[in-house]
This record gives sequence, C-alpha cells and structure tokens, in this order.
Amino acid sequence: MEWERVLKDSVKENTIKELHLRHVPILKTAENWGDVDELGLIDHETKYAHYKGVLVKYGERLFYVPEARMQALAPFRPWKSKTKIKVIEPEKK
Repeated sequence: MEWERVLKDSVKENTIKELHLRHVPILKTAENWGDVDELGLIDHETKYAHYKGVLVKYGERLFYVPEARMQALAPFRPWKSKTKIKVIEPEKK
C-alpha cells in the first residue's frame, strides 16, 4: 500500500507529522511482543482524537500502541521508552 511505504520512515529525529500520525495503524496483537521495538512515547491531541501511548516498529511497519494496551501488557512486557516523539502540526494558512 502507498501509506505503508510513507509511514515506514515517517519518524525522523524523534518527530512525526500529524498527517502521518493519523494514518498509523493501532497494533492490537503480536505473535511475540518481545519483537516489538519502541520508538518513543507520544502524547498529542488532534481535533478529533487524543494519541497517548507509544509508537513502535513491528517487523518493517510502524504502529501505535495506546496507553491502555501498554498497561494491560505491562506484566508481560516492560515498556522502557523514555524518548518523547514530537508531532509537527500542519501550518495554518
């Protein structure tokens, strides 16, 4: 898909564009949560959604894991990411 290629490298220097963030899929399940690589924590509110969780790479794809899922998985998988990812908002005209 087109968005998979765009999102693959959308996190650069701990920043991501809001447009890209809106297209990041939620990671609901993984065969092995130990294979999930944390990129950084995110806490950003858009007009219609509030992203609070962590951005991760699973395989070659980028995913978002909400805070509720992080807490549910905490007994089985430690979340060690201290890096915060900044969201670049679109410029207002």
